[in-house]
Amino acid sequence: MSDVNSKRATHNFNSQHNAIGAWFLGPQAENFVYLQKIFNNVAEHQMEARQKYFPDDLPFINSETQASPEFQESMKKLEGTLRCLMGHLSDHSVPFWSPRYMGHMNTDTSLPANVGYLTTMFFNQNNVSAEGGPLTTLIEIEVGKQLCEMVGYNIDSANKNEPVGWGHITCGARNLKFYPLSLRRASDHTEPLHFIADSFKVELCDGTQKLLKDCSTWEMLNIKAQTILDFTERLSKEYNISEQYLESVMHNYLIQTVGKDVLKKHFGVTKPTLYFVGATKHYSWPKAAAVTGIGSENLRNIPVNNAARMDPDALDKLLQQCLENQQAVYAVVTIMGSTEHGAVDPLSQVVKLREKYEKLGLTFVIHADAAWGGYFASMICKTPEDRAIHSPDPNMDYVPTLALRPYTENELKHLKFCDSITVDPHKSGYCPYPAGGLLYRDGRMKHMVTWTSPVVFQDSDYECVGIYGIEGSKPGSSSVGVWFSHEIIGLHSNGYGALLGEATFTCTKMYTHWATMSTDDTSFTVVPFNPLPAELEGQTSEEIEAQKEFIRQRIVNRSNTDLIHDEDALELIKKLGSDLIINTFACNFRIDGKVNENVIEANSLNRRIYERFSIRKITDKMNTKPLIITSTKLSQKAYGECLTNFKRRLGLKGDQDLYILVNVVMSPFPTVGNFIGELANEFKKVAEEEAKVSIKHNKSSPDHHGFIMQGTDSLYLVHLPMFYMENHNHQLILQAELPPDVMEKYIEVRQQDPKQIMMLGNIEETTLNDLMSKKEFKAEIYKGLPDGSGSYWMTGVPVKNVRVIKKRGLRPNYLDTHYPTGHMPFYLYGTEKQLHIDHLLVKAPNIHISADQVKLELESGTLDKTRSEIGVLAHITSINEIVMQPFKNNSTLEEGFIIKPGAKFDIELYDDPVKDPEANGPGLNDVSKTTPFAKGTITLGSNVWLDTDMLNEDHLDHPVCASQWRERFADLLSEHERYWTCPLHS
Repeated sequence: MSDVNSKRATHNFNSQHNAIGAWFLGPQAENFVYLQKIFNNVAEHQMEARQKYFPDDLPFINSETQASPEFQESMKKLEGTLRCLMGHLSDHSVPFWSPRYMGHMNTDTSLPANVGYLTTMFFNQNNVSAEGGPLTTLIEIEVGKQLCEMVGYNIDSANKNEPVGWGHITCGARNLKFYPLSLRRASDHTEPLHFIADSFKVELCDGTQKLLKDCSTWEMLNIKAQTILDFTERLSKEYNISEQYLESVMHNYLIQTVGKDVLKKHFGVTKPTLYFVGATKHYSWPKAAAVTGIGSENLRNIPVNNAARMDPDALDKLLQQCLENQQAVYAVVTIMGSTEHGAVDPLSQVVKLREKYEKLGLTFVIHADAAWGGYFASMICKTPEDRAIHSPDPNMDYVPTLALRPYTENELKHLKFCDSITVDPHKSGYCPYPAGGLLYRDGRMKHMVTWTSPVVFQDSDYECVGIYGIEGSKPGSSSVGVWFSHEIIGLHSNGYGALLGEATFTCTKMYTHWATMSTDDTSFTVVPFNPLPAELEGQTSEEIEAQKEFIRQRIVNRSNTDLIHDEDALELIKKLGSDLIINTFACNFRIDGKVNENVIEANSLNRRIYERFSIRKITDKMNTKPLIITSTKLSQKAYGECLTNFKRRLGLKGDQDLYILVNVVMSPFPTVGNFIGELANEFKKVAEEEAKVSIKHNKSSPDHHGFIMQGTDSLYLVHLPMFYMENHNHQLILQAELPPDVMEKYIEVRQQDPKQIMMLGNIEETTLNDLMSKKEFKAEIYKGLPDGSGSYWMTGVPVKNVRVIKKRGLRPNYLDTHYPTGHMPFYLYGTEKQLHIDHLLVKAPNIHISADQVKLELESGTLDKTRSEIGVLAHITSINEIVMQPFKNNSTLEEGFIIKPGAKFDIELYDDPVKDPEANGPGLNDVSKTTPFAKGTITLGSNVWLDTDMLNEDHLDHPVCASQWRERFADLLSEHERYWTCPLHS
């Protein structure tokens, strides 16, 4: 075993896990007796705290008040409503505390965090200002120091070689980039600081010295952060300018006051300053760019590699372009633990790239989004004192810890080089919401979100931390909860490090189930996003299967105690899974042994599995959810080749976004016994059930098919298509014949009511292919859609001489990636006397539009019999389809909808670019290499068919209805009224 990897798995046996057991209430409230005692202490202390403040004050609520009917009624209502609320919360809240919950970045919050939060909550402290929470403000500052120290920032003000870090429980933005421009304006010859212009030199990012007044705009936009933060202290020392005077003068020049546009115009900045962030960014980043005025368009994605980590080579190219174009860069953001897959970006490479480009004249701030990954730095923090390690107790379950991968550890060690870091205690810090943290390597940077000067931070400063964020209020209880959890657990390898180490082992053990669950005998496949080592090494399929079998025998089906003594198994387990305790995976299914290639159908399968293992609505029963996971959708645009590669491993083809499953393992408890194995078996059972549903849904089988009847001189049949049903996912136009007597009666009905839609359907179930190949079938004819009652206009009608006009498949791989622009395409077909149209479906979702007996008036060109019989492509140029998509459902298509009987449109006619009438797309509407053979207008007849419901219906999709939520909540409120009016102590 290698020295590096031998340290990834440790076995402190029971002692570490025993300590962790005291940090939580427990999945079954095992520590309830301790919690009850703590709650009693909190309540008693709250009483004492209130009574010792001016104890001689008379009671404001006396016994007489408490005995009054009004008081008793109000208290009765409180107790009754509370009982009702507690019952509903226990029935309808997501059970984050359970090891069965493996969904979002959430789990049971630590007992110390809850106690600290609850204790302080009664004091209702507001840390937005010191007068709202003097003690809790100091505690928040202390929490900031603790987090700064954990990530490697200097917190010792006596250390003059490093800036002093600072942090708080909040969020913020920065205006650092434009501060040199503001100072330059303030020192122009007619401005208040003009006297510094001829002597105030600044160090450029390449190390050269230059007078600020002589710096180009490009040079000023690329001054290092620490150099800018030194300005105030330098101005004070070199020019005896007081901080107060500087602050008052600079107020009128700061970007916070005048806005970004004024400064950019004054200095001729024409290119937007860019913000680079990895493509795996959290959804809050575009929102932040919008709020701060940067604009989401200027928040540029950095492509990711197949591991979903930022591609440093791609970043290098982007920075080179910025250098060549002299386009400034605000910052580069590295994601230290992505939300979807726990991937850690190569921060060390970003640091090297900044060093490279600073020598060339380009610099930027580095921000680490370690909201998820920040606390994992505790796994590499030294322990103040080692806990005693005892021998294993063979009668007790044992949970090992798994250390960070060498790659991940190295990147976390580089956090100390970031200018700022977000760390969220309410994620991997196991603290209650809300508790987000923002840390600065140089504490003076916090002034960039205010109008105050970036002064040197002093330990003696008693600060109002609220001014350094954008909140109007911030609960002191959040900070105290975080601090208390830090104090009890510890931000080191035997504290949070041990907790996260156990979670890491548990997550990896869960990964082994995902990686080996599917076999040749299962109807489904499970593919983890993170490949097995054998896959990464490019081994053969036989060798990959051999590794899976090794995992099944030596890891999946072994107890933790046995596993820790199996060196070969341990050597492999250290290489498995993601960077930071998130398992991303997706399922697919096989039809007759062949893996499904349709992304849309794989998405449907994964969505249904997610719905079986999630609590999404108030009517969901928690006890029917033995496992809770989450899901997300990976964007092809954002993930590029990374997602294409994952689809390839799943056996999928197509450019559609991919719906995936995610399980986040934060609990240290699931590997006790065979609990994970039980959860995996529950998943396997559901995956098999849903895979069989998908197989049935996607396997062509005999069925009933509906057709719109068009024409009275010759009969045309337009199939009713459905994108998401294999039996009906074809756009099909047929020509056929009815017996003369039937045709005569049909014509009579059409003449009596020209608007009447007539439908025809096959009586005996068959496939479309069989129906076309036999060229005849027995049918039933209906006036309008069948109503399900079994009634029809005519039955037993022989349909003969069936001929295909157009047959186009509607599977996702046959569709275009974009809707038509500048027109709406139709097939135009028929006889010399009667022409009909059917909307060409090139992308889903869409609308089915069919109209018979349209009036064509050509201004140029002609439509001959040959062309009309085989069908041509007609572009209605007065309708721009892309701007109308997606269309509303049938019930809400307005009466004033543009496509209606009698409507007249401009039209261009093209020969069908796809000559084979039964060929599939994409590209069915591509007329880029040809010109229209005729132009004119088309007027719709009185018979127009419009449908979006049936065309876009997915029988396997069960969307959550918001109205159901509201109705159920109303029921709960009504139930609450009954609760509190009933006797409580019957």
